[in-house]
Amino acid sequence: MDVPARPALAARTAALIPALRRGVGAGRDLTAALCGRARAVFDNEWFGSPLHRALLSRPLPEGFSARPRDLRPIDPARGRQILRGDFYLAGDALQVGPEGDPWDRPSPSLRLAVALHRYDWIGDLLSDEARGAAHALRLYLEWRRLFGGWNSFSWSPAVLERRVFNLACAQAVMATQASDAESAMLALDLARQARHLAKDRQRPERAAEQAAVVAIAGAALSGKAGERLLSLGLRRLERLLPRAVLADGVHASRSPQAGLELLFDLLTLDDWGLAPFTAEQ
Repeated sequence: MDVPARPALAARTAALIPALRRGVGAGRDLTAALCGRARAVFDNEWFGSPLHRALLSRPLPEGFSARPRDLRPIDPARGRQILRGDFYLAGDALQVGPEGDPWDRPSPSLRLAVALHRYDWIGDLLSDEARGAAHALRLYLEWRRLFGGWNSFSWSPAVLERRVFNLACAQAVMATQASDAESAMLALDLARQARHLAKDRQRPERAAEQAAVVAIAGAALSGKAGERLLSLGLRRLERLLPRAVLADGVHASRSPQAGLELLFDLLTLDDWGLAPFTAEQ
């Protein structure tokens, strides 16, 4: 039997190593993709299950104890547009008419859908508090009918974080136009969404922002539900804030926009005397 000369065999072996490495790498990528898909399927089943919804519902909030203030500038003109059923968000437009439902139709773009489900517009709408509160309540009840249980897009961390903040600042006003049953439902929905956000571990780079939002939701709610969310959010924020804001005062991402957005959230907490600033800070 002929045996290849040692140098020739070594050369062939060396040539095969990159291919083997690519194969191993592809196998790892495939395994990661399969695991990710399995996790997504599990999450869809679990997050949408009655048991998970029940776990997020306890303890029941006793209503609203405060109205946190979003200190970001508001745009009354955009609020009037929304009253007419015209949503101009993130550079796109969705026109549904004065009594239209923006939730039961496709959005013209992903960026508009994100802004819509984040409720980035609700402060503008409530600038006309007399008409805006009733309109906001109607829009929320329609959203709740389709997405209130759970939905992989509208409950995704990037969307949920900002919606919890925006609703925490708005729902006490919306509740003035609601029945007793609707008002209790608004408070429970806020608690459920804040608890779901508190369990998120998918975005460690947003952990401080999420903690601030959980605390703000807790400040808005009364009873043990609010106390527990507020305490949880503040404890986490005290630990996470030095990681999010570096010694030079810049956001860890080095993004001025990210730093400004976190500052606004902290100012909302500080407005109620809740910001976890230490003497060293």
